[in-house]
Amino acid sequence: MTDHCNSRAENGSSSGLSDLFLQQSRALFASIHILIFLLGMPGNVLLLLVLIPNLRRTSVSHVTRLTGPLLVNIAVLDLIFFLYDVPVMLGNVIFKDWRLGYMVCISHHSLSLWIIFADFYSMLAVSVLRYVAVIHPTRTLSVSQKHIAWACMSIWMLCFLFSIPLWMYYTIVKVGEETYCVNQMTKWHMTLYFRLLGGVAFLPAMLLMILCYSKIICVLWVRRTLGIHTASSLQVNKRATIIALITVVAFVVMWIPYWLVIFLTREDGLLSTAPVYLASNLTALLAYANCCVNPIVCFGLSSQYQAGLRKLLRRPG
Repeated sequence: MTDHCNSRAENGSSSGLSDLFLQQSRALFASIHILIFLLGMPGNVLLLLVLIPNLRRTSVSHVTRLTGPLLVNIAVLDLIFFLYDVPVMLGNVIFKDWRLGYMVCISHHSLSLWIIFADFYSMLAVSVLRYVAVIHPTRTLSVSQKHIAWACMSIWMLCFLFSIPLWMYYTIVKVGEETYCVNQMTKWHMTLYFRLLGGVAFLPAMLLMILCYSKIICVLWVRRTLGIHTASSLQVNKRATIIALITVVAFVVMWIPYWLVIFLTREDGLLSTAPVYLASNLTALLAYANCCVNPIVCFGLSSQYQAGLRKLLRRPG
């Protein structure tokens, strides 16, 4: 996704933002990047180490075995983000201009968007599986982990297509003696691109997730009983649904401010003001911090993940 800290620092320094303000804000942004890394990296490593052994376990439910590869996919994506994108973003705010080279410039922004949408579509797949498990549980029996693996590969390929314009249009430009990594799309093309991402790639998937969870909640909490579910299976589905729903809600809530800033400032050039400069960067950091959420939710709310973590750390239960 588009980084504000470096490409827009040029706008700030040339349109009224003082050097002291930029220096202080960069120190704040760098501190937040480090905090995000320290919170997210260990959590996702531990989550991945807990998830991988469960992929071949036969003692868990069929739907748990199906959602396992998708959760592994999300953890792997988040780890790539922490290992590559976060260090690049940290360097981006430490230095006034771009010093990381052409390939890092185009790959960083493109990979960020790729990861974001692959995370989102993996959550969508989890939502659909949970819906089928609750509403039509017998149909999940015809789905195997091999099908889910193919679904993960399809998600990666689809989301790569979303990122192609960023691979094409990001480049390095020189302004005086300084170098910047910038998106060379016109304002019209940039606006169209983000509106297509929001209106075609994001909104329909979000509505589908809302529909899935609305139906699941209606069945599990309002109607409470289904003849095809036992009391224990209803309880298991309730816990799994709560965890998945919290993860999705956190994703949407943490990304909405970022998209609002993009849509509100894309055409009117308000980034020369200090409040909007701070808002654009802080909302981006809030969105990136979403990669820390999944381990916190899983280890905080799931006894199964807690047991796996204790086993991993060789602590008695």
